[in-house]
Amino acid sequence: MDNYINDKLIEATFLFCRKRISDSEAAKDLAQDILCEGIKTLRSGKEPVSFYSYYWRMARNKYVDYIRYKREPALPLEVAGGVVSENPHPSDKLVQREEIARLNLSLSRLSDIHREIIIRFYLKQQPVSKIARELNVPVGTVKGRLFDARKKLKERFDTMTNTGKSAYAPYTLNWFWGYNCGKATEIFNSKIAQQVMVLCGQNGKSLNELADEMGVAPVYLEQVIDEMVTEKLLFQPVKNKYLSCCCVFPQNEYIKASAAEYIANIENNIPEKVCKAVYGVKDEIMSLDFYGKDLGFDYLCWEFLIRAANFVGYIAMNYYSSKLEDKYPDETDRKFRMTVQYLNPEEEADYSCYPDGKWKGMNWSNLHQNFKTASHGTVTYVNDFEQEPFPHKFNGELLNGGRDYWINGNNISLLLDLAEDPKKPLNKYEEEIAADFVKNGILTKTDKGLKVMIPIFPTEVSHKIDEIIQKAVEPIARETVELIAGKVEKLLLPYVRKDLMSNFIHWDMRMFFQPINVVMYYGLYESDHLSKPEDFEHSAAGLWLMTE
Repeated sequence: MDNYINDKLIEATFLFCRKRISDSEAAKDLAQDILCEGIKTLRSGKEPVSFYSYYWRMARNKYVDYIRYKREPALPLEVAGGVVSENPHPSDKLVQREEIARLNLSLSRLSDIHREIIIRFYLKQQPVSKIARELNVPVGTVKGRLFDARKKLKERFDTMTNTGKSAYAPYTLNWFWGYNCGKATEIFNSKIAQQVMVLCGQNGKSLNELADEMGVAPVYLEQVIDEMVTEKLLFQPVKNKYLSCCCVFPQNEYIKASAAEYIANIENNIPEKVCKAVYGVKDEIMSLDFYGKDLGFDYLCWEFLIRAANFVGYIAMNYYSSKLEDKYPDETDRKFRMTVQYLNPEEEADYSCYPDGKWKGMNWSNLHQNFKTASHGTVTYVNDFEQEPFPHKFNGELLNGGRDYWINGNNISLLLDLAEDPKKPLNKYEEEIAADFVKNGILTKTDKGLKVMIPIFPTEVSHKIDEIIQKAVEPIARETVELIAGKVEKLLLPYVRKDLMSNFIHWDMRMFFQPINVVMYYGLYESDHLSKPEDFEHSAAGLWLMTE
């Protein structure tokens, strides 16, 4: 064999390639390929009659293959072998373009490390030695990764779906949070993050599986998923698989569970019982020292009924979870809680399970703001209703103004001063503030001066009111657990993963034990327990302050 493959032939082969290929490294690779083919022929025992004639004919063929490959870089990949003939019929060109498109899409869905190897070797025409140098890894590592990449690329090409079920018809989501959401809120506002949360709700999904389902390349998902993992919206129970951090329910099943809770509350007169319990401790509450007692108990009940219904949920939740605490302790390393509901593209929210197909409830917001004041210390401003029928628009902007911004750090001290002295002399600046307060119903003009229309509770008094109300509604809370727990569990437990049972018990069930919506609706529209503002757009009902 040495008689044929010698230094002279090796040098001649390289010069043959170098004259035709400007890239020195590529020329070396082609020369090596030609020499290896010559050695392979000699070792096979089938020595040609004229070896050198065979050799240079084979070299020219190798070069022609190289040029063809260079002109059509997408086709020589192993996964495209046999797809396109050398001279395709015009009708076959459409198929060829589709195959190339699938090939490119499957390439985009490889992991970073495999995608880079394929792009460098096939698209950038980089030889293995150069790839090894630039990536600072051994040549053997590059070859191993290239082999894996080819294999995975073929798998993706054979099995992937170009357009997933949720690519052009994504899920519609409804969700709510609790506690400190922070960065997680920003991430979850992304449509991609929402779809990922639903897809990972029941079973672990890999990056490629999510990409297939959503009809996008993994490269566009990687950052979002990394952020979701960092903020604990997702977690990885096993390598390369992701699961959502919270319960994800079909919205219509959640509506059925809510309807079951609603019907149980209405049929057992829970709203009426809560209202009567609060009015039953009226004298005890009104004997305490706080500002606003002359506003009337039915006006103050905009706050007291919320406290009562909230305590029903708090007590019921503690009673319910205490029976399950040993088996499912409340353990979470997240700063927030979350519940997600979704509708499939072809679905609409179905409220037919409610009586007359309608939910009769009143939303609340429970927004708290703390302000530091020079004369009154820290003051908490609470707006329990940044919701209809109260105003939730300001200068045409949804939720950017409204009642939550009626009181702020610039005007709260004046409000507290007027509560102490309705005839306080006002400068021009204070008169402008007072005019806004009057317009919004926070102040009203009387013959005794400017009257503040918001109750103001010292912290100790507020806590005492809580104790009184909590004791009054405790029997109702225990009754609520028996009425609701089993009905909700039956409907929602089939959608709860085993690892989220603790989350379901200590968070998701909490929402069903808290009858604020139906209690406030009953108090306003079906009884005389709440005063009805003449003008909801300019009323301070449901607003209150707490001082140190």
